[in-house]
Amino acid sequence: MEFKIKKNDFLNSFKKNNRIITKNPIFPILENIIIKINQNILQLTSSNLEIEINTYINKKYFIFYKSGCITISGKKILNICRNIPNNKELYFQLINNKMHIKTSNSLFKLNITPYNNFPIFQKFTNSKKFFISQTILKEIILLTHFSIARNDIRNSLNGMLFEYKNNYLYGVTTDGHRLSMYKINLNLNTTTFSIIINRKSILELSRIMLLNKDLIKIKINNNNISFEINKILLITKLINSDFPNYNDIILKKYKYCISISKEKLKESLLKTSILCNTTFKGVSLNFSKNLLTITSKNQEDEESYDSFSIYYIYEDISFSINVFYLLDVINALNSKKINILFNNPISSIQIQSNLQKEITYIIMPLKL
Repeated sequence: MEFKIKKNDFLNSFKKNNRIITKNPIFPILENIIIKINQNILQLTSSNLEIEINTYINKKYFIFYKSGCITISGKKILNICRNIPNNKELYFQLINNKMHIKTSNSLFKLNITPYNNFPIFQKFTNSKKFFISQTILKEIILLTHFSIARNDIRNSLNGMLFEYKNNYLYGVTTDGHRLSMYKINLNLNTTTFSIIINRKSILELSRIMLLNKDLIKIKINNNNISFEINKILLITKLINSDFPNYNDIILKKYKYCISISKEKLKESLLKTSILCNTTFKGVSLNFSKNLLTITSKNQEDEESYDSFSIYYIYEDISFSINVFYLLDVINALNSKKINILFNNPISSIQIQSNLQKEITYIIMPLKL
């Protein structure tokens, strides 16, 4: 193996691989990265057994001398690159089972390990294949990812459900206390599917996507899914579990629909959250004629109150809610007003926007 490449061209791709490389005393080879080169492409591969990332560098960015494939410490490569000035050339040369990396007056000799010991995902066979724009997929993730559970005993909650049926694509997340659902009419030219993708992969996918209409090539088989995008191939395992029936808690009919200024509500919530209970993180929303009063109380018996005018003509009613769940929704929606929907007795609070009708949020009330 022998090639030359400018530091920036190498590092821009390597950074994407490096995000999933972590210290692994059980499988130390996973701390390495595969470097594979031929005269047409330079491929970098990293894995943590759950996610695999392949980045591809076009031949116009490197000078090729000799093909090869090795694995090498990802951390050491990163530290070398960090301590080299921008646009300096890196000269990789495999000599006597050591990778020599030369740059200016510096030389690094690194140990390598055989690439065939590195665990990589098998090639997809008999897979479902379709295309979707980066803009749509990134928007689905940005507007719903915060409701994914973290390390919940119910494994299905630790990921995002993607479901395609009747020409509608659904992106759904829930942690059992709140739910986010994105629904969009799309013709994906594929059959019905229902899959759950783990949280780490969802966040990594969001990082590598751009807000443009370029298409992502997606393949799904029984256990894995792959995303081919921007000279990157991300492959990840699917969560093999049943997702809760989210349709059961979406309000089809409701008695109350209250339109509230998003900015006024956010400002009031931020004030009252200062003295909210640090365990339950709850605030109370109290609706009376043309007035919303928000209150909070903490373990030290301290209290806060804030109120502002709204249009409200129903009877007095109140409920308690996790203030940070509500702020997540407010920060996600791009509209001046939000609609809060519920029935009496209040079993769930549904939040929507007139401008973003494709997205629905559900937050369960607190019992303080």
